Order: sequence, then structure tokens, then C-alpha cells
Amino acid sequence: MSNTEKKNKQGLTRKQEQAASLRFGHHVSPRKALIAVLGTTLCCALPMLLGLRLWAQIPALVETGLIGPGGVDDSMPRPMLVFAVPGLGCVLNLITHGQLWVHQKAMKVPPTPVRVLGRWTIAPISLILSSLGILRAAGERMDLRFLLPCVLGLLLLLLGGHFLDLPRDSRWGFRLEKIRYSQTGWDRTHLTAGICWMAAGLLVIGLQMALGSLPWVSAPIVGLLLLAPLAAAMGN
Repeated sequence: MSNTEKKNKQGLTRKQEQAASLRFGHHVSPRKALIAVLGTTLCCALPMLLGLRLWAQIPALVETGLIGPGGVDDSMPRPMLVFAVPGLGCVLNLITHGQLWVHQKAMKVPPTPVRVLGRWTIAPISLILSSLGILRAAGERMDLRFLLPCVLGLLLLLLGGHFLDLPRDSRWGFRLEKIRYSQTGWDRTHLTAGICWMAAGLLVIGLQMALGSLPWVSAPIVGLLLLAPLAAAMGN
């Protein structure tokens, strides 16, 4: 038996590969893919605001604990910690989203690491790890006062991403009379919810990073963003 025959016998047929791609390929609409990559990449970049706020408290050379040549600590320059570390999260996030989209267009199953990470895993990991490194370098702790707004923002980001193109048969969604029998109204309402809730999540995280707390004015702004889909539904 030739190598080609063995490969065809052991591998999936093209039809089976397409079916597996639909099941395991994280397929989404182009609109959702674009909004998701923008939102998650911004999330990865937000610790840069924290680094700028704490810039004066961060040493010019940050000890990493990694021993370099000559037995000396392989220190990291401050700009690298503040910009390059969150930037690495942005790059990894873009690569993952790009891989998912390329394989979706080709109707192929993405590589296992990309499939496991998906579109929504790198952003929270990068946000927490980058923030933790910056806080430690500045001599501060990641306490609940810092962590809770970040967790709230991440939950809003992920929930908004889920609502971007919610199907009508989903157990979640706005079961309002105005949009119950209108596909256009349903799509517009849930797209509005997705975008506004993702924006609310990024706003909460961004304010926490830039200011160290949430000012009172952020409450009505976030509230309006959360209620925006109801206004969109009533407008149908």
C-alpha cells in the first residue's frame, strides 16, 4: 500500500473534515469574529494603562527571577514590562483569532492548542498576568479591590461576546413581544447587547487600570450601556 493510500485510509475524508470543522471549529459570522478580535485585543492591551499610572513606582530594571548569563538576574527594562508584556498578549490573541478564521474559511479543524484556547481565553489570562507583573514590580498587591472590577469587566466582555449573534433557539436572550416574531429585530437587539456589554466591560477594566478605582460617573454610563439593548428592542 502506498503512502498516499495509507494517509487516505487513516485520515478523514473531506466531507468528514468539513463536518468536524463545523462542530469543533468555533465557527462564527464575520461580524462577530471582527468584534471579538477587537474587544479581546483591547482587553489584552489595557494593563498598559496600569503601567503608565504606576510608572514612577516601577524600577527602571525589574528583576524577573530568571538567572541569565554569568549568574546575574535577567532583569527586564520598565518599558518592556509595561508595553511589551501586554503587547505579547495582544499578538497571541491576534494569532489565535486569525488561525480560527483561516481554518473556518477553509472548513478545516484548527490545531488543538488553538481550538482549546478559542476566542475568549487569552484575553483574561493576559489581563491578569500582565497586571500582576506590573503591580508586583510597583510594590503593590493584587487585592480584591483591584480584582473585583476586573472580574466584573471580564464577565461583561464574555457575556457580550456570547450575545453578538445569539440564535433564536438559544435558551438565553431577550424574549420580548416586540422582537419575538422579527428576525431583524432579534438580530439588532442582541448585536446591540453584545457591543454595548463588551464596551461596558472594557470601560470598567480600563477605568480600574487608569484610575485605580471606579469613579461615581462610571455607574450611570455602565447602566446606560447595559440597558441599551432594551431601547433597541423597543425601537423595532
